Parts: sequence; structure tokens; C-alpha cells
Amino acid sequence: MAASSLVTALLLATLPSPSRAEPFFLPSAEQGSWTAADKELHAAGSLAIAASIRVAGRSEGQAFAGAVSVGVLKEIYDATLKPAPARRGASWKDLAADVLGAAAGVLLLRAME
Repeated sequence: MAASSLVTALLLATLPSPSRAEPFFLPSAEQGSWTAADKELHAAGSLAIAASIRVAGRSEGQAFAGAVSVGVLKEIYDATLKPAPARRGASWKDLAADVLGAAAGVLLLRAME
């Protein structure tokens, strides 16, 4: 887990800073509906990642943190590294869907044990 935290910190340190004209997070109105297909994909992906990490023998905390970390890195990509024509910004709603999916993946595996 320490290695993933170090990699995340190093990645953040090397990211280009967004211009002042581009906010890091999209305005809430531009993040889409809470029930949009994009949010379902975030939740399903995080559920699958968390469950996979748990099946691999890691703790519930590691599974949850690993899945949420992937979601955070994806939002950092969206806000900073995504090619300019497609760059939009990070979404709090996507992150919330990632957290819910990661928790569901952990709880699903707990129920199956």
C-alpha cells in the first residue's frame, strides 16, 4: 500500500498545473446526472476492482483504497493529462460513484465469505 501511495505522490508532483482559466473540477451542472450511464460505469468498475483485490487475498481496507485510488487517478487524468480537445475536468460525482462501487465490492465479498 505504501508503494501505491508513493507512486500517486510522484505522479501528482510531475503533473502539469492546469491553467487558471480551466478549473480542476467541473461545475456541478456539467458533471451529468447522478443516474447517468457514466456514473454506473464508475461504480461497476470500482466494484470489480475492489472485489478483485479482495479475492486476491488483500484486506478490506486495501481493496477499498486500491479501487478508490484508481478512480482518483482517473479524475486527475481527466483534469490534467487528457488531450486538450477532450479535456473537461474532474468530477466529484464520478468520485462519489467510485467510492460507492468500492464499498459495494468490499461488502459483496464480505457477504460471500
